[in-house]
Amino acid sequence: MRTSLKLCLGVLVLLTFKLNAQSDEYYAPIFYRDNDPFVFCTKGQDPQKNPDACWKPMPPYTGQFMMMPHCDPPNPYGQPWDNDDTVSFAQYQATCGRAGPDGGRWEGSGRPEMSPYRH
Repeated sequence: MRTSLKLCLGVLVLLTFKLNAQSDEYYAPIFYRDNDPFVFCTKGQDPQKNPDACWKPMPPYTGQFMMMPHCDPPNPYGQPWDNDDTVSFAQYQATCGRAGPDGGRWEGSGRPEMSPYRH
């Protein structure tokens, strides 16, 4: 009886810590795409503001990315990453990997970067 009570209490304590760890929410402002995490995590930087971005998000938009071949790295003769590339990539890694297993889908009308205005 005592052993099973201790075992049950131990399991209860472990589950409490696990539930507390899962409820840890994350928020940090994004300096790109008017702080819209869905658009930022699915589209990356705005191509009208930075047409030669050195990275692009990849489906399913849960933190995967592709380095563009015209930049250094991966191309040692490519253009160096500018400040926007570096900061936006760090924000992408910190924010978009927390999106869940499928990253979510756009359910609004029109394109997400045009709703409610272009951003």
